[in-house]
Amino acid sequence: VTGIDRARKVVMTSTGETPYDKLLIATGSTPFIIPLPGHDLEGVLSYRDLDDTQAMIDAATPGAKAVVIGGGLLGLEAAAGMALRGMNVTVVHLPGHLMERQLDEAAGYLLRRELKSRGINILCSSNSSEIMGENGRVKALKLDDGTELPCDILVMAVGIRPNLALAKE
Repeated sequence: VTGIDRARKVVMTSTGETPYDKLLIATGSTPFIIPLPGHDLEGVLSYRDLDDTQAMIDAATPGAKAVVIGGGLLGLEAAAGMALRGMNVTVVHLPGHLMERQLDEAAGYLLRRELKSRGINILCSSNSSEIMGENGRVKALKLDDGTELPCDILVMAVGIRPNLALAKE
């Protein structure tokens, strides 16, 4: 769809126009990328589709280091998958406990304990300040407190935003 003429009730595409009686706009979404310095370095990924999953699998060599920003469902899924492939994984989460939208603090603590038992390092109440790189590739995540978390891959799993451009137009 390249345009919508609401007055004429027509949807325009590259191959012509299609009239409509009622129009539902299913915008889809894109992953939100925190605009930190270094967010565009090679090795910084979002987690939204099969290409993102394949990139994580390709990077998942035993002993490699991964940092996941986001302790929600997708971030924890990414962390678990990379840990199962032998990576050293650290999850950085701004709120005080994991999956804060779905779990209360006690349940978040139990989840954190279980993930730690699987070798996943969890840092809650931690804020990212900069993605550091070398030769155009990610090498570490720097936190507000100055801590640097070395990584070969950094996955941002901090939410999605609807694709609103066409709808706004």
